[in-house]
Amino acid sequence: MNKQILLILLPALLSATGCKQQKASEAEGTIAEAEAHQPLPPKYTARYDKSVMPARIDIERAVADSVPVNLSKVASSIEYFMVGDDKYPITDVVATNEGFIALNQPKLYLYRKGMKRKRVGLKTTYGNWMSAAESKISFDKTTTRLYAQLKRINPETGYGEPYIVELPPLDTVLTRVYYLYPDSLPISSRHYLLQKTSFIRYLSSDQYATQHENKDGIDDGITTFNLKGDTICTFIAGIDPTTKRGDYLYQPPFFDKIYRHGDQITFRLSFCDTIYRIRDEQTYYPAYVTDFGKLRLTAIENIQGKDLKNKAWMTALEENAKALFIRTYKEGKSSESGWLDAGREPDMPPEERQIVYLKSAKKTFALPVKAQGLTNDLDGGLPFWPDGQTDGYLYMIRPAKELKAKIKLTGSPKQKELKAFLDGVDEKQNVMIVVK
Repeated sequence: MNKQILLILLPALLSATGCKQQKASEAEGTIAEAEAHQPLPPKYTARYDKSVMPARIDIERAVADSVPVNLSKVASSIEYFMVGDDKYPITDVVATNEGFIALNQPKLYLYRKGMKRKRVGLKTTYGNWMSAAESKISFDKTTTRLYAQLKRINPETGYGEPYIVELPPLDTVLTRVYYLYPDSLPISSRHYLLQKTSFIRYLSSDQYATQHENKDGIDDGITTFNLKGDTICTFIAGIDPTTKRGDYLYQPPFFDKIYRHGDQITFRLSFCDTIYRIRDEQTYYPAYVTDFGKLRLTAIENIQGKDLKNKAWMTALEENAKALFIRTYKEGKSSESGWLDAGREPDMPPEERQIVYLKSAKKTFALPVKAQGLTNDLDGGLPFWPDGQTDGYLYMIRPAKELKAKIKLTGSPKQKELKAFLDGVDEKQNVMIVVK
């Protein structure tokens, strides 16, 4: 079903879902804590601020060279946490008032510096977690409530229905003797959503975002909404002209990102050069423009399966107060036709690059491929490249065995904490490295 149609049907569907949940609860002898709510239509019409001149990130020029960048250019502190093994790898991290909550799927743990990890009292199975690539959990520092994005299987359709569950304040959850099960929480704590919201991004306790589709089935913006199902506003991005992707090959270079930078929502969509920020509930503006030059892959080239040789596109984006961190991929050329193709051009391997845009200098740098990240001049540890971000922090997860094998301890005073950590870490564990 087209997302535009789903958005139109959002009020009725959420209302019906709410009624069903209430009746089911009453049938089981549970008192429903919230009356069914009729979701409201869009509260605002988006306003685009054309007066803002976006900063230019010159990726084409940067990848023509290699320039090392020190970690101290983008961060001033570094911390290490033991975070379990590969049996339950970390799939999401959120900052709290006293540490970091990580989803070692299916379990939640609170990690605090110098303390043993603490199990957060939500119990569910691996299959109940949302399958989205990121942002399955979120935390409100004001109320200290944790929000988990889960799903349940509808026995009538066989499909997973996404919902967001509100846990009690963190200190309450941590001291529980018995675990909380999502289905044991009151109706008012469970917010059932449409399947279209499988790509959900937390913005605040009363505001979330999901993608918005155009008539061709391509994401062309984001829609903000609250947990009652009320639509707040839809913000359209300046994506390339597209065609119905179902009529052509569906290639992989699709990358979307929605996150919160400070108090502003930030988003970037596939086939859009611009990274946007939302200033208030209805006003947005262009923050950055990524310039791929001749390397740029257009939407039509991608959707119709054209030759992607020498084309490049974004595959990851993170941000902190000092820089943007962009990963790109450039398609190479390979032929295995042997002597029949003796006159062909030489094979060119694909190339992944790490791009850093320094905000204060307004300059773009492509790191040397062999560097594998920013040069760690904070404590001489591993080169750093973010796997994710949370509330101004950047984090990277690596096996403890890799740290022990690759880090050279020199006796420098700045390595005192690092040495103490390495002396006590179990080789079978993974390590979360956090910088700010």
